[in-house]
Order: sequence, then structure tokens, then C-alpha cells
Amino acid sequence: MKNFKNKVAAITGAGSGIGQQLAILLAKQGCHLSLSDINEKGLE
Repeated sequence: MKNFKNKVAAITGAGSGIGQQLAILLAKQGCHLSLSDINEKGLE
């Protein structure tokens, strides 16, 4: 996978499923994230 350290990503649907797993993966790589989802509890 490409290096995402110090990059910025906006992820919709980040509260569950693929969006959530992508957010976790990018965060572990040092990416700055803007997350959104209709389910606020999923974003916690």
C-alpha cells in the first residue's frame, strides 16, 4: 500500500464496515483524517 504518512483523507461511512477499517488502517499509518457517518456512535 502507498505511504499515507502526513497526508489528509476524508472518509464518509467511517462508522462501520469498509469505511471504518480504512480509517483504522490510515490512522495507523499516520494519515490525518476527517471522518463522517450518519451513525455518530460508530465514529466514537
